[in-house]
Amino acid sequence: MTSKDQLESKIQKLEAELKTFKEHLKNYKEVTLETAVLGDVLEDGSIVLKKENGLALLVAPKSTEVVCQWSETFPEVFDKLQEEGFNPSQWFVPTQEQLTLAYDYIPSHFSADMYWSSTEIDSVIVWRKSFHLGGTISSFKERLSRARAFRCVTY
Repeated sequence: MTSKDQLESKIQKLEAELKTFKEHLKNYKEVTLETAVLGDVLEDGSIVLKKENGLALLVAPKSTEVVCQWSETFPEVFDKLQEEGFNPSQWFVPTQEQLTLAYDYIPSHFSADMYWSSTEIDSVIVWRKSFHLGGTISSFKERLSRARAFRCVTY
């Protein structure tokens, strides 16, 4: 059985916790695409990579990342986007330059691993980006690497 003192102590702790929650709520500022800055995470989990002249470059949430072989269509990437509730037709696999931008500005949102770019060198070799060391490396398409979608939107 719980004593009166234990109950009063529990009430005091809950009231202090409630006060903290109310303070957080009072200071809460919803991040929208219009108010977001570089590195902000939007409500859908997308990460803002760049904003300029009414255009924003967004990175899909980490939960949509897949490991796959390179492909012109990357079906695993778009299947995962759909599974996570996104419209796959709004997304693309980034170029080598876009991955470098992500490495330069929001590396903490990526695994320390290799990522496919959509930039082909020839019919069997493409560029991959290392989020461990930062280098851009040529690679045969049949290797396995991570892939993550990006998208451009207006705001």
